[in-house]
Amino acid sequence: MKYGNQGNTGTFGRFRRRLLRAGIAAALVLGSIGAATVPASAAQTCTGATDANLCLAIDRLPNGLFAVHVGIDVHMSFEDAQEYIDDPGDPFILRIRGDDSGKLAEFLFSAPITSLGASPEFGLSANFDTVVSSAQLDEDRNDQDEIRAEVLLFDSDTNTVTGRFVSNRITGNWS
Repeated sequence: MKYGNQGNTGTFGRFRRRLLRAGIAAALVLGSIGAATVPASAAQTCTGATDANLCLAIDRLPNGLFAVHVGIDVHMSFEDAQEYIDDPGDPFILRIRGDDSGKLAEFLFSAPITSLGASPEFGLSANFDTVVSSAQLDEDRNDQDEIRAEVLLFDSDTNTVTGRFVSNRITGNWS
């Protein structure tokens, strides 16, 4: 992932462009039927941290479900990243969690890795995608919901968690 105004490249860059196009199309449709009648349809946040960039996006689908996307780049050498990929099993574990008062709260759901790669530019990268119901995002019944992604980096050679990354919070009312 690129930071600041360096531009968008790679898989997550394409996702962000598609999300932007979908958002523009949704805005045009909502503008014609009255935006006040439909809740916000998309939210995205990226950490931009120096050790890893973790992005979380939630997008309402036409059928009332929600597409949840998480992308992460853990900055390390290409060789170290390839070592994680060559090990058995997935190197990342994703947990979508509630956030109460700025602290991680209850586990809500997980999502599978949909792409995994190593590159000299970004290190170890992965994307996670799933579709969930509004009930799965509803962590504060009858109130605003605060959601975060927590990604654990797991080294199967040593059977240890070698990194823990937490996204910025997304707030919404998805019920």
